[in-house]
Amino acid sequence: RCFFTTDSRSCTTMDSMAVDSSDSKLDAEFDRSLADMKPYVLKLPHKTERQRCALWIKKLCEPVAPGPTSRKNRNMYAELLLHMLKRGVLEGPFNHRPDPGPLKTLPSYMSIYFDDVPKSTSSKSKVTEQNPRVPDWVAGE
Repeated sequence: RCFFTTDSRSCTTMDSMAVDSSDSKLDAEFDRSLADMKPYVLKLPHKTERQRCALWIKKLCEPVAPGPTSRKNRNMYAELLLHMLKRGVLEGPFNHRPDPGPLKTLPSYMSIYFDDVPKSTSSKSKVTEQNPRVPDWVAGE
């Protein structure tokens, strides 16, 4: 099905609107996870850990492929990183620098970490001009 918007003559399908809405929801969840990470990253005792977290956050803030699959994968990485930060222990994959290129699909066995993760709610952080998705508190690391 197709309809016309009031401010343009363009045609938008209901399917594309559903994808846009789903993408926006996933992006909002990601933004909340990023905001929730801030106090934990800043409290890490070693500068090298803070820098490695900053690299991972920058990696997660890179543009993703259209559609929900890559966004869901990115969000799973973000939730996993947040969970490990809350525990105060960075384990794989976050105990190494992120690999170049697109994020690999998070292995399904990593879902065991999500069993006790509460849903995050937090205030928004400002983003940097360099990459609008990277929070300002990460850019300096």
